[in-house]
Amino acid sequence: MKLSIITINYNNCDGLRKTIESVVNQTCHEFEYIIIDGGSTDGSVDVIKQYADKIDYWVSETDNGIYNAMNKGISAAKGEYLNFMNSGDCFFDNTSVSNFNDINANEDIVFGNMIDSITGKRMGCIATDKITAADFFTASLPHQASFIRKQMFEKYGLYDEKYKIASDWKFFLYVIVFMNVSLRYIDINFATFENLGISTSDHTTERDAIITELFPPKIIADYTYALSLRDVYKSSLCRFLYSILYRIYRLIHKLN
Repeated sequence: MKLSIITINYNNCDGLRKTIESVVNQTCHEFEYIIIDGGSTDGSVDVIKQYADKIDYWVSETDNGIYNAMNKGISAAKGEYLNFMNSGDCFFDNTSVSNFNDINANEDIVFGNMIDSITGKRMGCIATDKITAADFFTASLPHQASFIRKQMFEKYGLYDEKYKIASDWKFFLYVIVFMNVSLRYIDINFATFENLGISTSDHTTERDAIITELFPPKIIADYTYALSLRDVYKSSLCRFLYSILYRIYRLIHKLN
């Protein structure tokens, strides 16, 4: 089997229904569908049962958070590639799985674009397969729009469950930068993202801890310094451009 789609959920009944319908309404049904529910009490299990004939495996039981649930899904999956479409998030349209299959992927990670479901704009994620460590200091791969070879988890380990919201970022950083796995970016909109308002500061705190865990202190110091120079340069450039535009405006106004 080429693809396993994994949905995790906890007490997000409406979001779960939306995600399930996004999956089961795909024009191509050559995939395995797995749902890992964390013991929901809001009617989510009833929703799962309504679509049970279209779900290959599901379980509802207490877990230890997002990444514990994802790891359960990984362990249950039989597909060559895994996609994580968590409750509330959806495929971009009904041809998304077909578009992935048409790619004939052979890389370790294949990814495309993720669209903000509210603004309709592409999320500010990495959109190139020429990735360096620097890219991860400010962004990540779009998780819902990524297709990860299951062998990557078998070879390099599952998601680190001590992190609550940034373990997928750690996984991508580790396998891409340190293990140099093969990548392929496809300029296709694969998923829409439901922003549930997780604090940016929480992401920053966990990412800082992960960077400290993975990188030597001198590299961290050098990169922090480089970022500060970049910010100063951007700020100076913006002021310079503004002054030029203002002078042009004054000139046009004077001529008129």
